[in-house]
Amino acid sequence: MSDPAAALSRVFGPAPLSPDLFTPAFRAAAPPDQVALLVAGLIQAHGRFTGVTAGASVVIVHLANADVPADIALDAAGRIAGLRLRAAEPTGGTLQDYVHAVAALPGRTAVLVTTDGRRRGEHRADEPLAVGSAFKLAILRAVALAVDGGVLAWDQVVPLDPARRSLPSGILQDWPEDAPVTLATLANLMISVSDNTAADALIHVVGRNAVETVSPRNAPFPTTREAFIAKADPALRTEWQSASPAGRRTLLDRIAALPLPMSGLETVTAGVEWYATAAELCVLLDATCHLPPFRISPGPVRPEPWSLVAYKGGAEPGVLNLSALMVSPAGIKHCVVATWNDDAPLKAERLMGPFQGLLHGLQAD
Repeated sequence: MSDPAAALSRVFGPAPLSPDLFTPAFRAAAPPDQVALLVAGLIQAHGRFTGVTAGASVVIVHLANADVPADIALDAAGRIAGLRLRAAEPTGGTLQDYVHAVAALPGRTAVLVTTDGRRRGEHRADEPLAVGSAFKLAILRAVALAVDGGVLAWDQVVPLDPARRSLPSGILQDWPEDAPVTLATLANLMISVSDNTAADALIHVVGRNAVETVSPRNAPFPTTREAFIAKADPALRTEWQSASPAGRRTLLDRIAALPLPMSGLETVTAGVEWYATAAELCVLLDATCHLPPFRISPGPVRPEPWSLVAYKGGAEPGVLNLSALMVSPAGIKHCVVATWNDDAPLKAERLMGPFQGLLHGLQAD
């Protein structure tokens, strides 16, 4: 009989990995010696292997100082046909330890941990930083307010305007011109796969002013298309950074006539950004966490033991944000936001580790 926990115990146990533990197809894609190196690295970083627990949706590998959620698939003979080890969740520290770990990162950082609105740990939680695609929470909030007010409806159908086509992430940039989509579809894609074209379409439907009402700090609120165009042109980028809000609105009129760039954005670490404080992101998550788009993907947050997870992050060169709201089975609501900005390239795992540690530390509440 297939036993994923037993199979993972053999992978992390002291005995050398036997090729027979894996299917031929798996061995061709990931030779056992590569798996062994990965396992050795995890044990070196997080301590000795202590056991495996089978959860509702994933199997949890327990190390001395971390849990490693694993997605594993076995064939009929019990051999490993698929294996994905998720980001390690540190278990050996306190909430304050992980807050301090975020604060110690180079560049500019912010972190906030709240429980039912009460701040339990923070570092520069009220300082605005660039948050990448987490700005889409403001768009979702603006659309939800318009729906609640009877101005818009989630089942309202709009055509995909080629003038709103943006660059990835997402899928809608490749869809046919004028394809009909509902506002619910746009919102679902904007949150679950961070679809930029969906975000821009929603800004157009709800109106830029409505989004700016939710996020006045970012007025004028640029679309992703406008941001990509401005970032790709050093002169436009510099002009945007030095312009007043009125000057930026005039600049957006000029940008509207320019084509999308096809490349050259991979190393741009400054330019047109969306800014938010950690506290503002917790407020936005609290106001939108009940909406269906968050039911599609929990991002890097392991669903167990939460009854609800709402996650939206953001990443681009020099910018990384991780924002999550979780509700326990007892109805306790937690929010964790961590943001990192730096001119140097960011190593995402340096922020993801403390973030996962904070999530793990809240599970006992």
